Amino acid sequence: MNTTEHGLRPSGRSSAWRLGAAAIVAAGLGLSPAITLAQDYPDRPITAIVPFGAGGGADTQTRIWGEAMADLTGQRIIVENVPGSAGVAGTKQGINAQPDGYTVVMGAASTIAINPVSNPAADYYPPRDLRPVAVIGYTPYVMVVANNLGVKTLPELIAYGEANEGALTYAGWTAVGEYARRGLELRTGLSMTPVPYPGATEAMTDVIAGRVSASILDISSALPFIRSGSVTPIVMTGPDRSPALPDVGTVVDAGVENYVIDSWIALFVPRETPDDIVAYLNEKTREALKTQPVVDRYSELEIEMRDYDVDQTAAFMASQIDAWASLIQETGPTQ
Repeated sequence: MNTTEHGLRPSGRSSAWRLGAAAIVAAGLGLSPAITLAQDYPDRPITAIVPFGAGGGADTQTRIWGEAMADLTGQRIIVENVPGSAGVAGTKQGINAQPDGYTVVMGAASTIAINPVSNPAADYYPPRDLRPVAVIGYTPYVMVVANNLGVKTLPELIAYGEANEGALTYAGWTAVGEYARRGLELRTGLSMTPVPYPGATEAMTDVIAGRVSASILDISSALPFIRSGSVTPIVMTGPDRSPALPDVGTVVDAGVENYVIDSWIALFVPRETPDDIVAYLNEKTREALKTQPVVDRYSELEIEMRDYDVDQTAAFMASQIDAWASLIQETGPTQ
């Protein structure tokens, strides 16, 4: 998602990351002399905090990245799952860690762009408290429906909802999913009663059984259910079709404008982490993502790689904050 897709302009909320990125580049971040300063780093294992439970998309991507990073850095990457408060607990633990490069925290759209403007428990401000290092993976989202509905496209779902008032339900368990529902309803007039779940497994179990009508989730999590024929994919919520689901159209194909839902996993460090360590982590992450084992796994899971340097990463994160803040302002907070 970016600001041009939403017709938005950058706001003052995220200018800190843009200005910070410019300062970093001006200081020579990413050049070999800066990286030379970190020649003794790392000399012990690095802990990567995942602010969600084990087994989800963020956890999976972090472990794939961690294995490749261990080979490149010579140090283990210890994945620490810290679930709680929709990702707030783990994110705050990362913010409060020593800024020495030995604790990093994974961020997602929900924890970095959504929680700070919608979740009262998220008393943090990413441009002030964190430094974006690199994008680990970019993930399209897809809307799936229960097979017993008998619908194959978004227009068919809308027509079903009009003919069966109050019948459609929606399984949600993340902030991204909740705003995906709200935004789609706002843009199409579709009405779905939200049903909260503790996680993807429980939610998809009920969609498969036909106890709930639909859900929107990342394609990596959805593909096993789609490939087994357990659910029906009806629309991609991002700007492009997926090579894995070439016959599934986008919301744009369905005539829906100004609606883009997708997500990502990115690497962050505490704000005071030195420039040379940030440069090192960015460089090694980009190398790791290009190794064949990572390329193969990402292809299998339909995760896209974004080869962003530090300033490009900061600009991307700033655009995410702007875009999600605009959607939240339009649809209202979840709490």
